[in-house]
Amino acid sequence: MRLELLLLLPLSFGLAACQDPDWANKAALQIGAPRPDAAAIRERQTASFTQTNEQNLLLETTQVLQDIGFTVEESVARYGVLAGSKDRDATESGQVAGQVALTIGLALLGVRYNPVWDTDQVIRTTVTTQPRGLQEAILRVSFERIVTNNQGGSRVEQLTEPEYSTGFFEKIRAGLARRS
Repeated sequence: MRLELLLLLPLSFGLAACQDPDWANKAALQIGAPRPDAAAIRERQTASFTQTNEQNLLLETTQVLQDIGFTVEESVARYGVLAGSKDRDATESGQVAGQVALTIGLALLGVRYNPVWDTDQVIRTTVTTQPRGLQEAILRVSFERIVTNNQGGSRVEQLTEPEYSTGFFEKIRAGLARRS
């Protein structure tokens, strides 16, 4: 059955190409296109900090990153850039149990299945700052995670939910308040 599907796959692509001769260009444009909600995500990931300069904001941001377990891998204060990461276990017992159950169920039907579950993840962050006068700076933070599975495959996920950036900004504001 798998062999039949593999033989039909090129045929289906060939038929799709006959339908629209420009399909490859359209696909390439969609793959490289920005997300439709990119502006909203950028807005959520950006905050303005008053009563502090860019240098103090970068110092506090570095400390917050370290407090929440990140290793700062790159820091270019002159350009207002920080990058860091942290490694975490990504194994979820429910995912593993589901894959094992699926493997057993398919084996009973005579189908061979190689179970796949997440094992490790690297959470990466990039922070940029921009001065706005002597006592104001803008900060943008983005997070992503690279998840590796038990087969050695990996995927990248953008972590764009509001709680990531708002929680980070709250920690920075609290640290700046302690400094004042």
